[in-house]
Amino acid sequence: MKSLLPLLFAAPLLLQSCAPDAGAGEADAVEPATGGTARAGDALVLPSDAGTRVEVATLTPTEARLQLRLPGEIQGDREALLAAALGGFVESVHVEEGDRVRAGKLLAKIDSSTYATQLEQAEADLELAEADLARIQQLGDLGTEAQTQAASTRARVARAGVRAARIRLSRTRIKAPFSGVIANLALEVGEVVGPGTPAMRLVKLDPAVVNLSVSDRDVTSLEVGMEVSVVADATLEPRIGRLARISPAGNLKTRTFVAEVEVPNPDRSLLPGMIASSTVSEVVADEAIVIPQDWLVTRLDGLGLYVEVDGSAQWRPVTVGAVVGDQAVVSSGVAAGERVVIKGHRDLAPGDRLVVARAGECCELGRATF
Repeated sequence: MKSLLPLLFAAPLLLQSCAPDAGAGEADAVEPATGGTARAGDALVLPSDAGTRVEVATLTPTEARLQLRLPGEIQGDREALLAAALGGFVESVHVEEGDRVRAGKLLAKIDSSTYATQLEQAEADLELAEADLARIQQLGDLGTEAQTQAASTRARVARAGVRAARIRLSRTRIKAPFSGVIANLALEVGEVVGPGTPAMRLVKLDPAVVNLSVSDRDVTSLEVGMEVSVVADATLEPRIGRLARISPAGNLKTRTFVAEVEVPNPDRSLLPGMIASSTVSEVVADEAIVIPQDWLVTRLDGLGLYVEVDGSAQWRPVTVGAVVGDQAVVSSGVAAGERVVIKGHRDLAPGDRLVVARAGECCELGRATF
């Protein structure tokens, strides 16, 4: 019994010495672990987001050049489909297909004898009506007012008949309305043709006209007077023409606009129906800021660009001048030497932090180079 008493008194002392110190426990709870291995109860500290990854390009002045290559069909400068206005018997044809004729030349006569006879009859009726009127006027007071008025009316009708007969006779003769070449001759002496039957086609070949179909994206870049290089399969050497006309309205089905190029054709080697390739190459702007259109950002308040300044995105409203294909000329808002965000720009907001993944120069052939 005496031997157990020391152990009973020693047990509380052992328990007290094994218990953790209260102050030490509080300190461990507050101080985070600094070692490589996290302990239970340590707070997990994550690194903050550094920014949005983007690509940028430094702006440099360059030129904006319109470069269009379009197929087209060659036509004459002027074309007319000549026809027999009144129809009838084909009396004579004075030209052959391929003949060059001058304006006013008689090309064919259609039943002119019949209408010449009608003119003679009308002139005879006029002579008789005018003679009756003169006889009644000589009667003086012996002639009644009704007789005078009737004779005067008959004379007026006869004059009108003569004028109508002369018009009909003139339309029996097909004449060249302008100088050109005869094509598609469809008349033979002895035939009887109906009114309005096509007789021949007259084409003016110098200058030749190339009809181009231009898309709605490119038509705004064209201007009358622009120089155009034209090459046809029949003439391997290019010829320089000028843009003469641009249609003010597009085709509602194809959404294209017709542009006409006039090309000198003194040797008449460019013929209607040939296919030609036309190239428009024109400097629209020189020493200007020219960027691809897809770099622009559209917001409710207008167009703009994001510029990288000290690692953050700055919004710059811009003014766009000429649009050349997929390129836009920026006339104000940014300057040479600034770094424009070209990728990732559609996900930005003003003031966002940026991480530049790649930097290049703007622009070569309309694109950034790295």
